[in-house]
Amino acid sequence: MTLNDHIPDEKSEKKKKNSKLKEREEKKPQNIKRNEENVFSILESLSHKEKKLSAEKDQLLDVEESLKKRIINEIETKKSRILDLQTEIPEVKQRIEELAKLLEIPVVK
Repeated sequence: MTLNDHIPDEKSEKKKKNSKLKEREEKKPQNIKRNEENVFSILESLSHKEKKLSAEKDQLLDVEESLKKRIINEIETKKSRILDLQTEIPEVKQRIEELAKLLEIPVVK
């Protein structure tokens, strides 16, 4: 074995580096293409999820609005019923007093 056998040959080292570089360059387009497809797929998936969530939010807002309208309607109905009762109660009391007078029964107010 000679001293030259232990010293790496610069040409073979350069060839190895060039070979590895060439392999990487050849793989790049595939990797880039796969990465682009992956990025596109991720973007498409996120867009789909965003649309789905947005539609769900819109649906929930519609339900919320519907419930608010029902509550307002219920409040108005109860207020109206209360006003009717407040009007009817004195009328009923007056009729009771008149009937009690006819029967000569004392009425506690």
